[in-house]
Amino acid sequence: MQTYRRDKIKTAMEIVRRIENWPTAFGLRLFAGSTSELRLLHFRSGLNVVCRSGTRDWDVIHELLFAGGYASAFSYLKTEPGELRVLDLGGNLGIFSLLAAGTNPAVQVTAFEPGPPNARLFGMNQLANPVLGERITLRQQAVAGTARQDRWFFDGDNPGGSSLYGTTGIGIDVQIAAFKDVVLEWPDPVALVKIDIEGAEYDLLEHTGAEVWEKVRAISLELHEDPRGILTQAQFIERLRGFGYAVQAESVCSYFLRRE
Repeated sequence: MQTYRRDKIKTAMEIVRRIENWPTAFGLRLFAGSTSELRLLHFRSGLNVVCRSGTRDWDVIHELLFAGGYASAFSYLKTEPGELRVLDLGGNLGIFSLLAAGTNPAVQVTAFEPGPPNARLFGMNQLANPVLGERITLRQQAVAGTARQDRWFFDGDNPGGSSLYGTTGIGIDVQIAAFKDVVLEWPDPVALVKIDIEGAEYDLLEHTGAEVWEKVRAISLELHEDPRGILTQAQFIERLRGFGYAVQAESVCSYFLRRE
């Protein structure tokens, strides 16, 4: 999987072109590391994004709205027929869910975000985008291989990097849903699953059988290192290929997989 580099001059020009209140966006970068306060960005497209200054929320905004993150998934959703069920595992502040809902009026998103700080911000972004937000359901749960209660660690500097495998930050008891139960909840196939769960994807893979993957037509995956050190990233991808997926590496931090 490739990483991407930011062109600061190009990004600055895009901020002015695409964000109505662009001085607020510049302030997020100029005062990074300062006390966390909420900021509202008004995009000229009509999208509104509530984020936290002094955190890496801006990195998430940049990846999805400026660098083209998850581009293959969004293109896929635009052209797929019928009702489209999308699962957003690791909802964070809700930008992926909003953009997915905006691709196609037939998209219905169910998002999973276990941590109260992120879930509150996700809810704010639903309210800030009511037309899109009404087609998004947020569940305050994590998703992994098995259903259980566990400890989730909130990283205040990098909220999107908060995880079940953290060692620092604020520990919070959260509920975890089993991926197989989530997928099999609906009688029809799931159009797309976005997986960005900070290492818990390895536990998810270990406990999910072929009959579940057969109900998932496409995956957008942000792949991390195995917290247990058992599988390599290449082995993880090969297992998914074995379940019938063609794999495409994207330029911005993710893979797009689609059933062959």
